[in-house]
Amino acid sequence: MSNSLSLKNLPAPVRLLIRPMLVAAIGLHVLFLFTPLPSEEKPKKPDDKENPVKITQLPTAKPAARAKLAKPALPKIDRPRAAVNAPPAPKVPATPRSGDAGRSTDTTTKDPFAAFPHYPGSVGGFQGLENLRVANGASLVSVVAHFRKALPIQKFTLSDESEPNTFKVSKDGVSYFLSVVEDGSQTFYLLGADKLDKAKLAAIKEGKVVGIPPELGNIAKAIDATYATSQDDSATSLDVSEGGSFFEPDKDNPSNEVYVDGISETRIIGGQPPAQVYQALQATALKGFESVTDAGTYGGGSLYELKKGKFTGGLSLVPGKAGGTVAVIWTKKPN
Repeated sequence: MSNSLSLKNLPAPVRLLIRPMLVAAIGLHVLFLFTPLPSEEKPKKPDDKENPVKITQLPTAKPAARAKLAKPALPKIDRPRAAVNAPPAPKVPATPRSGDAGRSTDTTTKDPFAAFPHYPGSVGGFQGLENLRVANGASLVSVVAHFRKALPIQKFTLSDESEPNTFKVSKDGVSYFLSVVEDGSQTFYLLGADKLDKAKLAAIKEGKVVGIPPELGNIAKAIDATYATSQDDSATSLDVSEGGSFFEPDKDNPSNEVYVDGISETRIIGGQPPAQVYQALQATALKGFESVTDAGTYGGGSLYELKKGKFTGGLSLVPGKAGGTVAVIWTKKPN
């Protein structure tokens, strides 16, 4: 006999309840198996119509330009120029004669007479006159012959004057007189603005003509070593208000102008007033003189008298029309 529970062994009412439930369970299982599973739901696109985005078009017109700010004008500052240690200007005879009015030179311009062919063996500085030379042992004829031959070779122009053994020598627009004089056993020659004859030579030997001390030439050297300078030997460009006080017509060529008698050298000093230039020279070049005194005014500026022994010279410091100072060095005190 089987111990397993059988529906037949169940009471009739129970069997009636189990069958319908069994059928219902089977039906539910079949329905579940054949029912398709729902697929993954795709995200819903936002509806642009629900939340419209407002697009604003930027203006295409060019915006107004910004006003430019005016650049402030800076004050002009005149910076002092650095001192230029210019080489000393070559020494030339007083009163240079310019053959080209309006021509200006500076300290870097070569002096056309720097290579002047002096007579071999001659000695300069007789009686303190720098440009008066002695050709010891040479005859007048040999000295004259030397210059007639040597000067054209060096591109100098030589022309005879009315006085015997006297010539006018020119180069690059600058002219000087050359005088050759024989006195006893010596032959002298002078290259300068003035002519030499036996009467003047005799006065020089007697001491009536005073030589120029080297201290006068040291003034221009001190100025060149301290300041940025330029030279000028023409009335049309010398920057002074009273240029007529320093120049006169050239007797040999009236269309040109030359320094008045007694002027040795000039310097144009930019950016420095006369009082400051004088103060600087007091501590340098002017110390070599025995006395330096205020001699009033000349040509629109201060004039100082310079003395050493029998020599009396002068120094003019004149304000330039465009500023700065014009220094004029005199071999004698101007009238």
